Amino acid sequence: MEKRRKLFLKRDPYRAPRDSGLFLRSVRELAEYHTANCEGYARILRERGFDPAMLKTEDDLYKLPVLPTLFFKRNRLFSVPEKKLKVLATSSGTSGSKSVVGLDGRSLFLGVGMMIRFFLYHRVLSPVPVNYIVLGYEPSAHNDMGAAKTAYGTTKFAPALKRVYALRDTGAGYEPDPEGVYEALMRFSKGPFPVRFVGFPAYMYFLADALKKRGVSLKLPRGSKILLGGGWKRFAGEEIDRGEFYELIEKTLGIKRENCLEFYSAVEHPMAYVKCREGHFHIPAYSRVIIRNVSTLEPVEDGSEGLLSFICPLVTSMPLLSVVTDDIAVRHGGGCACGLNTPYFDLKGRAGVKGIKTCAASAAELIGGRDG
Repeated sequence: MEKRRKLFLKRDPYRAPRDSGLFLRSVRELAEYHTANCEGYARILRERGFDPAMLKTEDDLYKLPVLPTLFFKRNRLFSVPEKKLKVLATSSGTSGSKSVVGLDGRSLFLGVGMMIRFFLYHRVLSPVPVNYIVLGYEPSAHNDMGAAKTAYGTTKFAPALKRVYALRDTGAGYEPDPEGVYEALMRFSKGPFPVRFVGFPAYMYFLADALKKRGVSLKLPRGSKILLGGGWKRFAGEEIDRGEFYELIEKTLGIKRENCLEFYSAVEHPMAYVKCREGHFHIPAYSRVIIRNVSTLEPVEDGSEGLLSFICPLVTSMPLLSVVTDDIAVRHGGGCACGLNTPYFDLKGRAGVKGIKTCAASAAELIGGRDG
């Protein structure tokens, strides 16, 4: 699949390729591949009357049948033998259901190369050794959650002198280690090397708030960063105020807002989106974002709220080509004050899953799987 390889070897993640049809042809190529190699997916496309040849322009991309991320929490679709999968990851599965996503060697190779270029652009990759505080799970043989794998992968962006985890593996499960995190932070703050924090915004808030209550005000070494991924809800359910959050970070850790990066990703869509200084998630050349009507899954106009869905021709091991999440978002065509002219999206919240469950159940019925 030469077109797909060419797309994901692009150096500038936000500059459209000279060949404006490359993305479209990559999607069509991968749709044909999955149709030929995954009978369950082929049945879904046939039932919905879709043929990859229908993708004649990028305006046709919305026609590609979309699968809800909820569908992958209850069904498995693979286009390669499972023995060829190099990486398996699961979603957090807070409701009890977990997506299982596997990547083959070809997808992994292109994905890693893409992410290296992506994070070089955002100045996350560095040759300077750092100390990591991971506000999440310590890696373990009994934990295959995508969040844990992503967090550990993030510690590869700069050489790790030490990794300290807020949730320590006991061998039978996990237990929080707040004092261990605090003691490590005090040690790291006295050294010459940068400190990087990796985790959910809520966990980062808890740490900074605990430091404030202890009267701690640090000035971490130059180059220290905070890398955040996931939602902004506290455990109590209320939203963290971003202004208050960043003010608290600078007061307790001495890390300015420009060194706090927010990421959006999903296990079912192995692509990262970084929030710019204006607060928007810009869409790289490797994917397309379509906002869909909550009831019909038809596209809505830019500026209108709907379900956030993605199209990305990266993965050959599973038909993750077109997926829809249960996140509510708004897409804009570009013109951001940060200087990037690419389209971007803003998250608005979560949708109820009734309609999404119905769509997932319909897809499951077509392949003989379980519904919601």
